[in-house]
Amino acid sequence: MERRVNGRSPAATDSSDHAILSQLRRLGHAELDRRTDELAIAGGTPEERLELLQRLARGYGEVIALGVVDRSEVGNLLREAAVACGLVSDLGEDAVQKTTAAGIEAGERDALDERAQRVEGAPIDLEDARMGQRDALLSVCDEIELWRSPEGETFATITVGDHVEHHSINGRALCDWLIGQVARRYRSKGRPASVGGTAIRDARMGLEARAHLSGKVRRAPLRVAGHDGSIYIDRGTPDWSVIRASPAGWDEVPSAPVPMIRSRRIAPLPDLPRRGSFDGLLRLLDRIHRDDLILLIAWCLGALMPDGPYPVLIIGGEAGAGKSTVVRLLQRVVDPVAGDLLQPPRDDRDLIAAARHGRVLAFDNLSSLRADMADSLCRLSTGSEIGGRALYSDYDTATFAACRPIILNGIPDLAARGDLADRSIMVTLDPPSRRLTEAAWRAAAEAVLPEALAALLDALAVGLRRLGEVETPNVRMADFARLVVAAEPALPWPPGAFLEAYAANRARATVALVDGDLVASTLRSFVRDHGGYWQGTAAELYAALGERVPLEAKRSGDWPGNARWFADRLKRAAPALRALGWQIGERRTSRGSVITIGG
Repeated sequence: MERRVNGRSPAATDSSDHAILSQLRRLGHAELDRRTDELAIAGGTPEERLELLQRLARGYGEVIALGVVDRSEVGNLLREAAVACGLVSDLGEDAVQKTTAAGIEAGERDALDERAQRVEGAPIDLEDARMGQRDALLSVCDEIELWRSPEGETFATITVGDHVEHHSINGRALCDWLIGQVARRYRSKGRPASVGGTAIRDARMGLEARAHLSGKVRRAPLRVAGHDGSIYIDRGTPDWSVIRASPAGWDEVPSAPVPMIRSRRIAPLPDLPRRGSFDGLLRLLDRIHRDDLILLIAWCLGALMPDGPYPVLIIGGEAGAGKSTVVRLLQRVVDPVAGDLLQPPRDDRDLIAAARHGRVLAFDNLSSLRADMADSLCRLSTGSEIGGRALYSDYDTATFAACRPIILNGIPDLAARGDLADRSIMVTLDPPSRRLTEAAWRAAAEAVLPEALAALLDALAVGLRRLGEVETPNVRMADFARLVVAAEPALPWPPGAFLEAYAANRARATVALVDGDLVASTLRSFVRDHGGYWQGTAAELYAALGERVPLEAKRSGDWPGNARWFADRLKRAAPALRALGWQIGERRTSRGSVITIGG
């Protein structure tokens, strides 16, 4: 086949063109020798050397397209250099060949793109450029920066207009961007070029592989990220601007210095005034008890921190008390979303899916809560792994580790579930004395939200500035409590009021735990009937208490099925029982472990 240079055959070029081409060939061979020598002596990790090989191959792909050097010559020299630097022995011949071929092809496409771009800014005609739709898609993919999270999920960083965005490679947003870029840059038969589902799927698989090979590992936070002593909060606006909070104050900046991803549920934060105030929010929620109001605002402040653990906020009350309305307001303050509150999760799969697509998880109208789901909620609020082992291949059902602020609301006393009570803030709402229409309440809330969020950001900056001066409180969820105490000079209550309200709330949670836990409540009743003292083995205690438990409760699964599970439940209930004045001890004897209980 006749080689073409700049759209003309060699026979059509004049003597000046031949002289220039000859000079380029001499320079090209010399430069090729020099650059491959750099690869031959290159150090670093195999991934870094592979990236250097790909860059060299891509650069010489453009030169090959101009006819300056031969493709086979470039391939042979690059392979020799890859052998010399140990890349072949580290990653194998196949990986080196594929990387070299892919780099050369990308360089050749770059040259074709430049040659076909006759008018600056005009779309490239695929037929004129002798490109297929797959070539066009791969050309767009070559501009993407690829990386992965510490958990192994892959992401892409793309330029959109005058800003940068970060998306999951398997997400819809990146797919839409790829399709749009191909349509804008290329034409086929007089129309914007399109790509099929198979090509998109193949491109994504290639991007995932390249993301893993890139060696770039970064965290992928939703809405809130921390970096170098500052906190960055995604405003949720089309320009991807962020709010930066630091010990010096807060302001709005064009972008964060670290990647922040978005879900399709994200909604924008309101435009904020420079001076914040809690006055409007306090008036809107004036029916809520003072201590509970302190804890609600404290929870919102804690939810703005990039890392947990976060206390689980439980909103209780009778039907018509406005629980869902208050939950919507709190979520709107710190993490507005498109859509309403979430349905209760049925299992870990639902919980993982919710956590992947939102930062603040607000679950509405929980009528019941199984023990295993309560444990999963505790793990998610503290950053532990949920989902057990990875039994499934898709993202929504694999093992997952993250930390999320959580709000639950429902009529039952939800904190009566195990460790959930120990990690919760419980607020019980009374029915309002006067009713507002949904439209009137929404208008009132939207009016106070900007000042309330600005006031929270003022308090966050004060908390960051004073954090090193404050001793860690001796309470559960101590990191959260320490931040709130540090921020109290900027919060609408006197110093010390938060810890008083928090301690009282913890005491109520302890009573709720003992009353609501079948093991703890049955044990307390049993020991009281025995004069406030009992001693024996765990098996004996399990048998004695079992006689008091109704058959329906045993069938429901709330009662442990054997003495070993009973002993575990007893250990989990022991801190709450001790807080109420019961003494529980255990010692080893020839009979086994003997439990002593007194109150």
